Amino acid sequence: MLAGCAIVALAVAAPVSVPAADRWALSVLGVALLCLGFCVRHEAAAFGAIGAALVLGWGAQLYLTEPLWFPALRLRPLDARDIGMMAILSLETALAITLFLRLGLASAFRHAAQRLGWRRMAVAAAVIFLSSAPVIGYLDRDAQGAWIAHLIVTSGLMAVHGILFTALFHVAPPLSGSHRLRPIGLAACASISALLLSALAFQTIPHVEDEVAYLFQARTFSQGALWAPVPPEPARAGLDYYLLEIGGDRWYSTTLPGWPAALALGLLLGVEWLLNPLLIGASVLLGHAVVRRMSNTETADRTAILMALSPWMLAAGASLMPHALALALSLLSWWLILRADERPGKSLPLLLLAGGSMGWIFSTRPLDGVILGGSTGLWLLLTARRDQGIRRALAYGAGCVAIGSLLLLYNAAMTGSPLTLPLSAYLDRHWSPGANAFGFGADIGPPGKWGALDLWRGHGPVEAAINTLNLIFSLQFELFGWPIGSLLPILGFLLWADRRSGFDRAMMVLLAAVIGVMSLYWFAESYYFGPRYWFPAALPVLYLSARGIGTLLDRLDVNQDGRVSSGLWFLCATGLLVFLPWRAVMKYHEYGDFHTAYRDAQEAGLFGDAVVVFEKAGNEGSAIMLNDPFLRDGPILIMAGPETDDAALSRAFPGREIVHFSPDWQSTDPSGRNRPRYVSRNANR
Repeated sequence: MLAGCAIVALAVAAPVSVPAADRWALSVLGVALLCLGFCVRHEAAAFGAIGAALVLGWGAQLYLTEPLWFPALRLRPLDARDIGMMAILSLETALAITLFLRLGLASAFRHAAQRLGWRRMAVAAAVIFLSSAPVIGYLDRDAQGAWIAHLIVTSGLMAVHGILFTALFHVAPPLSGSHRLRPIGLAACASISALLLSALAFQTIPHVEDEVAYLFQARTFSQGALWAPVPPEPARAGLDYYLLEIGGDRWYSTTLPGWPAALALGLLLGVEWLLNPLLIGASVLLGHAVVRRMSNTETADRTAILMALSPWMLAAGASLMPHALALALSLLSWWLILRADERPGKSLPLLLLAGGSMGWIFSTRPLDGVILGGSTGLWLLLTARRDQGIRRALAYGAGCVAIGSLLLLYNAAMTGSPLTLPLSAYLDRHWSPGANAFGFGADIGPPGKWGALDLWRGHGPVEAAINTLNLIFSLQFELFGWPIGSLLPILGFLLWADRRSGFDRAMMVLLAAVIGVMSLYWFAESYYFGPRYWFPAALPVLYLSARGIGTLLDRLDVNQDGRVSSGLWFLCATGLLVFLPWRAVMKYHEYGDFHTAYRDAQEAGLFGDAVVVFEKAGNEGSAIMLNDPFLRDGPILIMAGPETDDAALSRAFPGREIVHFSPDWQSTDPSGRNRPRYVSRNANR
């Protein structure tokens, strides 16, 4: 174990001249040695050796995977490092064949087929096969044959990993019995992990244009206003940015107000970077409490483990996007409803608060609010006694309306119509009327082409099906970060659960509703941190996965001793210690060409209160995000352009020095190959 710790420390302390991908690969070797050392100390050397081989194989596969929008395996090596990784995968395959023969795993698979049924196993295999490589990246370049080749190779590697994982159940485990962590410990783990990811990979700054707009709006709200005055004419071109609008005498962000209102509180306290990590931790606690009441403690524990260690969840908690807030509010609403059932005398205030939580979601992500709030209201009506159902639903609905209607008031103040979102008005002006609408039509979608993010002009059923398949791949890849894929647990429930409770069916309906409704949107959003438009279904996915693990164990008649605990914790550890750091290094760090060069210069005191005319390096949001919307406090950062006039800027901002700044920064490929890393949507907008 000391050797493993030393190698991980060496990977962290390695000089910057060593490519980030290679430092990460070195850390994977350290994790493998830690696994081996831990198991040897607990008299489970065979488990440790097989686990270490699986860690190295998973690391080699990730090293060969293109990390950005549509992750795909490199089938042709680029250099000697790739050849080395392919050699590791070859050795893992040889080990899998050896273990398959020596441990008699053929009989184990026959036993599984008898217990599970060949037909259902074939269905599960087909789903996993089709979701093992993203389809959109290949359709965009008319390379369907390459997609099929990648499906075969990637699913084959998943099978190899699966054999090694199965072998772990046929050797002595390092753990004995079940090992339960208290929910508060899992919540702390989730918050700390998200906080570390936010600080080290996301660098507590935006990485997509939406986050810049959210920060602008939060800063406006924190100063007690809905909009800021229009910037002086000489500065407007250099302050122009996606989702920021100038209308009449107003300068404002067109994003929804629910998340910026929460973010404004963080800004006032100087801890806006802490809000989402805390919300993810709170979601673990609330998710456990909800599932424990609706199912049982064992399933609640599994759900909390999966939630706390899910790379998908942790990435949402490390970002500056609103999804963690919407998840925490939905779980808070459900918990309050269940508490209302336990305290009949105080049920109405709790139901009002539950409705208010859903109303806040409506002000944050309106469609999420409609799906979650509407399904929750329906649940209240269907599960309560007839004499109480309407009364309870009315109290809940009153809370929804009281808070949700604030969005209508906000719309009226910003656009003149309570039913017109500022975002809708903005996109109608800059794209075309109705281009960002839900549904099918020839004129839906952005003008021009957003590359592979929007395959064809308009939106129809075929594109909806392709988008959904691509999002299923994204969930398979991002949800748990396991070498055997992330879908097997939920497939275990959907295909093999014989007895389904009312809560099971409710979670299935909610999952289907989210997938179905989101398929009507032209944009299959998976390029940032997985299928984030499916985040309203996070608890259904995680709960049904936890149920699926229990279902498979029961179906296979597995003795739930230390092997089960060891296997589950091993998978979760690979997701947390191998997959998530790979995501952090290869994707999230400086993703979107957002960087801290401007912030570092400001914190070093280079700008003072000057008007800083900066040269664009990466995404200009890296500088724009630092501005006070009212252009009063601190420096004013304006992007240089052909119309920039220093004399006019001096007249517009009297008393401020005009400073020109060109940051010493350039986009780098973490693999050290100096390939183009990121193509902004700005190029196609």
